[in-house]
Amino acid sequence: MLQKWITSIGLDIGTSTTKLIVSKLLIANQQNQFTLPGCQIIDRRVTYASSIYTTPMLNEVEIDVQRLTVLLEQEYKNAGISLDQVEAGAVIITGETARKQNAESILHYLAEHAGDFVVATAGADLEGMLAAKGSGAIQRSAETNAVIANIDVGGGTANIALCQNGKVIETFTLHVGGRLIRLNSDGFVTYISSYLTEFLKNNSLILREGEKATFEMLSSICQLLAEETVNYVKALNQNSTLLVSPHTRSSIHPETIMVSGGVGAMMEKQEPKTVEEVAIHGDVGPLLAYHFQSIQVSQAAETTRATVIGAGMQNTEVSGSTVYIGSKRLPLKNIPIIEIPVQQEETWNQQLFQERARASCMQASTIFSAEDPPVAIALSHFPYCSYKMLQELAKIISAEFIACFKGAKCLVVLCEQDIAKALGQALAKQRKELEIICLDQIDFTHGDYIDLGLPVAGEAISVSVKTLAFSS
Repeated sequence: MLQKWITSIGLDIGTSTTKLIVSKLLIANQQNQFTLPGCQIIDRRVTYASSIYTTPMLNEVEIDVQRLTVLLEQEYKNAGISLDQVEAGAVIITGETARKQNAESILHYLAEHAGDFVVATAGADLEGMLAAKGSGAIQRSAETNAVIANIDVGGGTANIALCQNGKVIETFTLHVGGRLIRLNSDGFVTYISSYLTEFLKNNSLILREGEKATFEMLSSICQLLAEETVNYVKALNQNSTLLVSPHTRSSIHPETIMVSGGVGAMMEKQEPKTVEEVAIHGDVGPLLAYHFQSIQVSQAAETTRATVIGAGMQNTEVSGSTVYIGSKRLPLKNIPIIEIPVQQEETWNQQLFQERARASCMQASTIFSAEDPPVAIALSHFPYCSYKMLQELAKIISAEFIACFKGAKCLVVLCEQDIAKALGQALAKQRKELEIICLDQIDFTHGDYIDLGLPVAGEAISVSVKTLAFSS
C-alpha cells in the first residue's frame, strides 16, 4: 500500500480574529488483486495551531495586508515549515471581512504567497460547511444518523449547516455576531451594523451610536438575536430579516443544535452582569454567548478554530486512482466548474446531451476569462456506460469544448464514477491536439471552482472543490 504524508494549512481571516493551523494528511493508495485501486486520506492530524490574533485593520473598510503578511511569515517560522512544503489547504476570508472593499485582492495575494497549492476561498455556504466539519457536527451526524445543526457564530455572521449521514444537506447565513454592536469600556455605543437596523426597528428596540447603552437593552437585543437564529434553524420561522441572502427554509428539524465560533467559545463563561463585563472585548459577544447557552443549545467540541480546522484538514480530498492525466500543467488553480448532466431521460439520448453540452459551454465562454484550461466539465447523472456511449460522450464533449473555447489546449473533465481513465483515453483519441485531464471520484456538488494538485499517491492527485464568492 503506497502512502504519503502531505502538509496542509488553514488560514481564517474573520471579522474579529485571525488564526492559522498546520496539519498533516496521510494519503494511501490501497490496491489488491480483488478490487480496483482506491486512494483516500486515511489520517488527519493538526501539528501546529497559532495564537488567535485580532484581525489587523487599517480602518473600517480595509484589512492591513502588510501586517497580515508579517503575521503569516512569523507563524510559518513558528510552525517550522516553508512555502514549498505546503501542498494543500485553504485561505479563507469570513464574515464581514469578506465584504471589505479590498477583500478579494487580499485573498488572492495571500493564496499566492502561502504556498504552492493553497486554495483561496470565501462565501457563506462554504464557511458553514467547513465549520461543520471542523466542529465535529458532520462526524456526529454520521455516527448517530440524526440531523445535526452547527451554528458558527463569529464577529459578523452566523454560518449554519444542517448535517445528516455525514453530509451537509442545507446551509444558510444570518447577520448575527458579537461585533455587530461595539462598545467602549464605559458602555458607550461606538458602532451598530446597518444589517441590524430593520431587526431593531421591527422589535421596537432603540440603540444609537454615541449614546450609553443600558444592560437591559443590550440583553434584550442579544436574547432576540439568539432566539431568532435558533427558531430559524429549527424551522419555526420561515423567514428572517437577518438572512444574508434569500433562502427558502426546508421543513427539516434538527435533533441537536451545536454552536461553534468565537461566540460559541464564550458559552462556557459566566453570565455577564454589567455593561462593563459585556464590553470586555469591545463588543456584545459575551452577552450573545450567554443567551445562546440559555436556550439550551450545546457548545460544539471545537469552537474558535472550527472553520480553520475544516479548511486546513477537511477541504482537501483525493481523486480516484484510475485517472487520465495527459498534461504537464499540474498544479492548476481556480478552474471554474460547469456541470453537465449526462442523462436526464430514461435512456441515453445523444442529441439531448449534445444540446446540454453546447448550451453550458456557450454560456461559460461568455462568463469566464480566457484562461487555459478555461473550465472543468463536471459530468453528473452518469448511468451505466457502454463502450459505444463512452465514444459518443467523448466525441460530443471534445467537439463542443473546442467550438466554444477556441485556442484552449487543455480539457479537464470530472466524473463521479470510476470511468476517468477510459473516458480520458477516448477524449485523447478524438482530439490529439488537446491535453486531457480526466478525474473520477470527485464530489463537485458544493463549490464553483476546483484546484488540482500534483500526484500524491500513484496517479491520484489532491483536489479541492470550493467557492470564490464575494459580497459587495
